[in-house]
Amino acid sequence: MSGKPALPELDAVVLAGGDSRCMGSDKATLPFRGTTLVDAVAGVLAPMFRRVLVIAREPGLVTSANAEILTDDRPLHGPLVGLARGLAHSGAPWCFVTACDMPFIQPAVVQEMAAHLGDCDAVVPENGGRLQYLHAFYSQSCLPRAEALLEQGSTSLRALLSQCEVTQLDEDIFRHLPNAGQSFLDLDTTEEYRSALDDPSP
Repeated sequence: MSGKPALPELDAVVLAGGDSRCMGSDKATLPFRGTTLVDAVAGVLAPMFRRVLVIAREPGLVTSANAEILTDDRPLHGPLVGLARGLAHSGAPWCFVTACDMPFIQPAVVQEMAAHLGDCDAVVPENGGRLQYLHAFYSQSCLPRAEALLEQGSTSLRALLSQCEVTQLDEDIFRHLPNAGQSFLDLDTTEEYRSALDDPSP
């Protein structure tokens, strides 16, 4: 990586430890345009952030040339586990948290979101009428709440955000940015994955 990151004091966290029931195999390690799906996501984020942390379920399962690999160290699985692991390891005031199946993240969208970081616990955008919990910024103030929920056996990001001060970003905020909607595309199914492989865009 050359040049100064756009967000040099912040880290990105890519969650790669979840189940992939719809795919029938581990999403993170699926081939994607000359690399793996998780490395494609990390490759988009690496030029923007101080560092990229990938949270995987097992040691050695995931590799990435663009990220530091951490493992889930709890018996629980789910996005809240990965978020807590990432925040605790990072120490950065804010982390951008996303999933390993979102390879079309648009840097301009992420930077627009970063402009709204401030006196809140999380910045969560809306797209298609839905809040995008795994395309969001979370501050260190979320960590103790996340840890408390995990102690109770909850792994829900929605439960965490119900306890947080959240800045919600309407999708109109991004309309001036080219290809903004592509940033929120996730490859949930085998059909979506194959379509992304076959389509030269985005």
